[in-house]
Amino acid sequence: MTGKQIKSLIGIYAASMNIMGILIPVSILAAVAQAFPDVPMAMVQMIVSIPSILAIASNFIFAGLSHKLYRKTSIIISTCIFIVGGILPYFFHDNFAWLIVAACCSGFAMGGVQNGTGALVTDEFEGDLRGTAFGLFSVFVGIGGILFTMVAANLGAQQWYNAYLAYLVMVPMLILELICMPKGNKEAKPTKGNHIKVPKEVLAIGAIGFFYFALTQLFNSNEAMLIAERSLGGTVEAGNAASLYNIAGMVGGFLVFPWKKIFKKHTLSVNTVISTVGCAAMLIAASMLHVSAGAILMSLAYSIYNPIECQFASEASEPMGMAFNLAIITAAQSLGQAFSPMIMGAAAVPFGGGITGQFTAGVIMFAILAVVTFWYFGKVYKPTKPATSEAAAE
Repeated sequence: MTGKQIKSLIGIYAASMNIMGILIPVSILAAVAQAFPDVPMAMVQMIVSIPSILAIASNFIFAGLSHKLYRKTSIIISTCIFIVGGILPYFFHDNFAWLIVAACCSGFAMGGVQNGTGALVTDEFEGDLRGTAFGLFSVFVGIGGILFTMVAANLGAQQWYNAYLAYLVMVPMLILELICMPKGNKEAKPTKGNHIKVPKEVLAIGAIGFFYFALTQLFNSNEAMLIAERSLGGTVEAGNAASLYNIAGMVGGFLVFPWKKIFKKHTLSVNTVISTVGCAAMLIAASMLHVSAGAILMSLAYSIYNPIECQFASEASEPMGMAFNLAIITAAQSLGQAFSPMIMGAAAVPFGGGITGQFTAGVIMFAILAVVTFWYFGKVYKPTKPATSEAAAE
């Protein structure tokens, strides 16, 4: 890797840390509910649910502007929206509406950073270096999540609205983006005879990813309730399991390149099998050891799956329309997570419902998805550009 590429990664990873800025209000939701007793709890919870929905729309908006804006320009604009929109509740904390405005700004900014950084990685890196860059991307997203939640929790300990000052942590990240980040490309403007193509491979990868993300969300949505239901512990144990999940995810980011080297086109398939085993550990959990094993396995598989899915989609895409195709993948992932409670709730009915029913359905659905993924990448998937020169030679 050249010095220029390392400098580029500093700017890209500085931006990637900002993606988890949407987590800043998480630690103060209870305090917000107390500050606005007349606001329904469902509305308070929208502070953390709105960003994921807005991010989907934003991904496609910035993808549509990719022939007008350089990748760097999109990311800088999004980071500024994050900072300016995010600190609004600090100044206008007497009006709940401003908290919703800030959540919308954060979601819109998140989508812009996601789309821009993903496209920038595909612009600047090829083959195995692209896979490595995507893998470490997940590590820095995780670091950003830990940083923002810690800073926000400490700032909000005295006055809940002080937590929103955590968005100022993005100012140094913005400076690094301005100094280190390459401009990237502008995509060719679509014309009647030269329009954006969405390969069937991208649609298939997005569909598989939708279900994978819906199933993986089982852990985040249910681990605390499973621990309580089986009398394995309380808030502390649930927090420890969640922390272990995040740490394992960061470790997984470093394994993306060697994992891809070993399993090649079946990398996503192997990860799905590991997720199946992790989900099974949660299903049979009779101690925190089982829960910890499930957390580690599901997080490791997920953290490797995400960047490899983006890499496979980029390898199946033409340069024009790359940002749009990556937006499809990101949208499928977000929708899978958003609809996970409904999908898994319905799937659990034949197994008696409840937490155990959801994990039972999860194990079965993960196993089916693993078979489908093995079949698809073994028999159907045809990348436009091979991932490595060795693959091209084959």
